[in-house]
Amino acid sequence: MLIEFKVANYRSIRDEQIFSLVANNYDKSLLDNLIVPNLAGLSKVKLLKGAAVYGPNASGKSNIMSAFTFMVNFVANSTIKIAPNEPTGTVPFCLDAESKQKPSSFEIMASIDGVRYTYGFALTSERVWREHLIAYPKGSAQNWFVRTYNSDKNEYSWDHSLEHFKLDKDLCEKTRPNSLFVSTGAQFNNAQLTIVYNWFSKGLKFLKLDSENMLAPITTASLFKNDAKIAGHVQQLLHSADFGITATDISHEDIALDEIRDHIAPEVFRKMEADAKRSSLRVPRIKFKHHAVNIVDQDIDYNEESAGTRRFFSLIGPWLDILDHGYTVIIDELETSLHPILVKEFLKLLFSATYNPKGAQIVFTIHNPILLDTEVIRRDQIWFTEKDEHGATRLYPLTDYKPRKNESLSRGYLAGRYGAIPFIPEGLRM
Repeated sequence: MLIEFKVANYRSIRDEQIFSLVANNYDKSLLDNLIVPNLAGLSKVKLLKGAAVYGPNASGKSNIMSAFTFMVNFVANSTIKIAPNEPTGTVPFCLDAESKQKPSSFEIMASIDGVRYTYGFALTSERVWREHLIAYPKGSAQNWFVRTYNSDKNEYSWDHSLEHFKLDKDLCEKTRPNSLFVSTGAQFNNAQLTIVYNWFSKGLKFLKLDSENMLAPITTASLFKNDAKIAGHVQQLLHSADFGITATDISHEDIALDEIRDHIAPEVFRKMEADAKRSSLRVPRIKFKHHAVNIVDQDIDYNEESAGTRRFFSLIGPWLDILDHGYTVIIDELETSLHPILVKEFLKLLFSATYNPKGAQIVFTIHNPILLDTEVIRRDQIWFTEKDEHGATRLYPLTDYKPRKNESLSRGYLAGRYGAIPFIPEGLRM
């Protein structure tokens, strides 16, 4: 479970920004939206099942999500997908000369298998400058290791806990300057480091759903075809969403790889092409049966459905998978091509104690203020981004403004009471 995330000097983020899923204990509303993790040393702390990030275009919302993505991908791939001497891929804040020369930094605090960990690193495009891991199995901090680059000596120094973490010198030597010790340790089966690595590589999910992407519905279609229980849930959700769908039929067909080249990202296609044992890809063929008047129900192909229907179907499978495994999921622009009421219904599933017993979490960006005055999301689940006069992103919670109990949050947000709304130049006004 995600507890806290920190990032500094990454894209539009200059100064350290802190995002927290620690609940406000004084807020007694929507208690189903909370998780009680029972962590040693944090007995009174409750966590949120999710949070929404609001803000105008170009305020840095997506860069907050990108920072999550970069950290997770670098942990998962720094050893296996980044070649020696290859750039790390970080992008520092570029609007002042000092920041461009400094490392980007990332840190996450999480509960993994009932134990709290803090893990972070700082890096430039050339190398990792610092990496640290702290565990709290009994509540107090155990500093497992700190790896620091000494530029004068052009070498790394290592501090570690003699009592709680055995530092493998051979493993240290195998860790390249542009890779992480946690990633390297997992590749060589270090049990302690693998625990942390697996949470990043398996416990965090990123959903980038594009209704025009022909591969987007594959997860839902596969689960529908192979799991009768999930198939029932999918059909029930499609029916309750009032799309007029009475049944779903899924078959499979082979599509030539060249036919999908223009529909997916080039790097994804190159990987698929390299991994493919043949020149075609087996993909689901999805048809929905719709209720018709005075004639038999009609079959409509997935690609002929509305963007909203396609996005809804694409989201159902991953959503049920998230609930089933208790993942933490990051979604940029959750409401794109999806009606706000359906967004609310998806969130109700995740915030439900019945449907989410394993403590799945969601962090998402959104524009539509419809969630602000509903019985779906708590006030401590609302965050904002805006840019200062230097073009740097600021991330802050609604609770900083201490809104009154009966205050209309949507009206206050649109009026600019909490910031995070676009500035409209006079020339764009009618």
